[in-house]
Order: sequence, then C-alpha cells, then structure tokens
Amino acid sequence: MLTTQGTLPPAISIMLANALILGGRIPVVAGLAQFWNQENSKLPLISGIAFLAIMGGFYYFTFVDDNMLWRIRIYTVMMVAFSLFNVYLIANGLQIERKLRPVMAISSNFGAFLALMLFSFNAVTEFVLMLVRSGAPLTAPDQGTSFLLLGSIFTMVVFAFAIVIMTMEELSVEHKENSIYDPITTILNHRTFLEVGQRVLGVALRYGKPVSMLTIEVANMDEVVKQHGYKVGNEVLRHFSLAASDRRRNEDVLARSSFKEFRLMLPGVDEVGAKIVIDKINKVLMGEDYIYRGNKLDVKLYIASITSREEELNLQQMIQEGEVELYRVKQQSGAVYQ
Repeated sequence: MLTTQGTLPPAISIMLANALILGGRIPVVAGLAQFWNQENSKLPLISGIAFLAIMGGFYYFTFVDDNMLWRIRIYTVMMVAFSLFNVYLIANGLQIERKLRPVMAISSNFGAFLALMLFSFNAVTEFVLMLVRSGAPLTAPDQGTSFLLLGSIFTMVVFAFAIVIMTMEELSVEHKENSIYDPITTILNHRTFLEVGQRVLGVALRYGKPVSMLTIEVANMDEVVKQHGYKVGNEVLRHFSLAASDRRRNEDVLARSSFKEFRLMLPGVDEVGAKIVIDKINKVLMGEDYIYRGNKLDVKLYIASITSREEELNLQQMIQEGEVELYRVKQQSGAVYQ
C-alpha cells in the first residue's frame, strides 16, 4: 500500500510487509506456549531464528536476485512452519492438561479443536496456494493472490473466536476445579472429601473392611507465615501435599480440610497399617527438604490416627474423633495453647 502511494520503494516495502506478517506470528507461538503451560518450549526461540533466516532470504531475492517466485516459496515455508508449530503446541498442551487436570479431560475444549482445525487447514492451503500463484505482484489481478488475502482475513477472524472460546473454557475449568480441589495444594478440598469419603465408607461397610483416617496438622505453619509471609507458607503446604500424594495408594483419599490441616482416608487399613503410613510420611518429609533463600524450612507435623469398623463407619463421627485425637497428640507433644 505504501508503494502504490509512492511513499516507499517497492523493495523496501516488500521487506517491511513480510517482516510484519511473519514477525507477527512469533508472539502467537509464544502466547500459545504460555497459555498451554509450555513456557519451557523452544518453539518460540526456533521461530525467531527461522524468522531471521527467512528475512535473509527475502533480502537476497529482493535486492540481489529479484525473484518473486522464490519469495513466495520461502514465505510459504515459514507460514506452514508457524501453522505446524501452533498445531503441536495446542495438541501437546491438551495432552498435558488432561493428564494433570482431570476436569480438563471432561471439558469440551471446543476452542482448542477449532484452533487445531484452523492451523491444520492453513498449513495445507498455504502450500496449495504456493502452487497456483503466478508470481505476479500483489497489486496484479491474480486469483491465487486473492485467495491468499481472503484466507488471511478468515484466519484472523476465526482465530480471534478460538482464543475467546479457549479463554472462556479455561475460566469454566478453573471454576469447576475450585469447587473440587484446593487451589493452593491442588488436592481435594473439604467439601469433596466429604462426598468421596461417604462413598469410600459405603464400600468398606459392604465388604466389612476397616477404614483408618489420619488427621494431619502442619505444626509450625503459623511460625512460617509470621517469618516469611503467606506466599512461602503456601509453598510449604504445597510441598507437603505433593510429598504425601506421591506416596499414597490410588484408593487413598487426601484432602485439605482447613488452613493448616489435612485428612488422609485409608480404606482397608487397620491400626497397624495406619502407624506404618505415619512412619512413611515422617520419613518422606525428613528426606525431602524445602529450601527458601538458602535456608531449610522444616515441615513439622502432628498426626492423629483413628480406625473404624462396620457400625462405627460414620464420616462425621470419624472427623470429630480425629480432632479429639489430634488434640491429645498435641498435648503429649507439649504444644502450648492460648
């Protein structure tokens, strides 16, 4: 457009236009990588390096050897590469999210699939348009060029809709997750623990199995928060929950019930088995240090264990007995109450 108005020479206009079109795809790649939790992906860096190489090719086929067909070819190669990068980031992101976030697995992900279809379609059509374009300038009446310009407009509109839909779906997933999981530790919250716990006790009652429940309190939580703030306190809670989650069985139910208190339900485990689990938790925390600014922060726990059988399998009663037992454990440990 600047060339037709006599503002810029054609050669400079070609370089500027391609730099803006292709360079504008790099933030898209980086944004998708961040949106789909792939901040460590090297595709944005690869895109930047490829962009510089492609711009070198444009310079050569503009100022050294003026060849429109080769400019079309290298432009197409880069556009196809960008489309394939985006397809990989979205597909890989969906796979990662569905493994880490169970709620994502039952979400429709319509926006992600729309973007996948769009970029896959672009990768194919860009290559096809390269074959049908005559190599005439953009200002010349060429059918292939017309399709290219219409396709660019279509891509921008559809991609904008896909981004809006993906954002709305992400907010919906977060809302569902917050109703099931604790947002800080990513384990079950107290409300979900009550629902799942009732099912576990129902199965145990049917088959006559004992159920043990551990009531766990991070003893030095108030001290950590007072010295280092809530951010570090949340990291300590997350450190403990991850350590406990990695060592529990699939059927065990771990949940955060309050600011510094957790509950671990152990179906089919009696008093002896519960003591073994307590020893494992203590050994894990002793072997895995949490370091903050070069200082080791110890996670000190009070753990109370109760075991119920048959007619005693009542969740609310177990929770109350667990609190009483936790109070007794604290007294034996010399805890000071105000």
